[in-house]
Amino acid sequence: MKRRDFLGLSIFSILLAPFNALAAVWNKAAFQAENTADAEKGLSIEGEIESKDIEIVAPSHAENGAIVQVAVHSYIANTEAIAIFVDKNPTALIGNYLFQQTAVPWMVTRIKMADTSGIKVIVKSGNQYFTAKQHVKVLENGCGGTSNNRHPFKSSMKIRARLTNKNMTQIKAIITHPMHTGYGKDDLGELIPAHFIQLVAIKHNQQPVIEMQLGTGISKNPYLTFHLNQAKLGDKITVEWHDNLGNSEQAETTVIA
Repeated sequence: MKRRDFLGLSIFSILLAPFNALAAVWNKAAFQAENTADAEKGLSIEGEIESKDIEIVAPSHAENGAIVQVAVHSYIANTEAIAIFVDKNPTALIGNYLFQQTAVPWMVTRIKMADTSGIKVIVKSGNQYFTAKQHVKVLENGCGGTSNNRHPFKSSMKIRARLTNKNMTQIKAIITHPMHTGYGKDDLGELIPAHFIQLVAIKHNQQPVIEMQLGTGISKNPYLTFHLNQAKLGDKITVEWHDNLGNSEQAETTVIA
């Protein structure tokens, strides 16, 4: 199986390209699939192996399915990518994350869950795929909802990079963004058009380290935590995102103690 079948084309290689080229990077077939099987087909995943070396940390009960915090840590050697799925969402694929050599395959994000379901994680290492699941009982649907927000779009981003020990740096980012799924309705009962972040790229001293393709299952105002090896005090960390309507933003910070 070719590397790009699972990951898609590199975001980093065309970040300066026109929006229509950026949109082509996003794996439409996988992210618009209504079930996990079809989403996996869109990523050309075959022959999954169950593994205890994938750690999923998620609540056993989610009071609000609109905000379910999930942490994934792969202890599988040479992990290249992690994909997250929720089968009972309107679209199953939540996110697909690529890790370069200095990036630790350990992340935290917040997702939407429409109903009680398993969170499925698939890890790619070489030509093999490994999988694990975590069951979450959802008490309130998180994929619909209402909103009276018809104000012009305005976003912001805060990022922080902190050295947690001599070898590891933790990167946290919060992006102000509505992340509309296209299934929610406003106060007049009209559907709110889909508006969500599709691509995120993280660089360390201008070198690509992590890239993400995201779907509508990421919670409003996306929260992201990632980890790097070999970053030093004062090194530059850059985060850049692009959404389905052509909006984008970039922010930079330095590694602190």
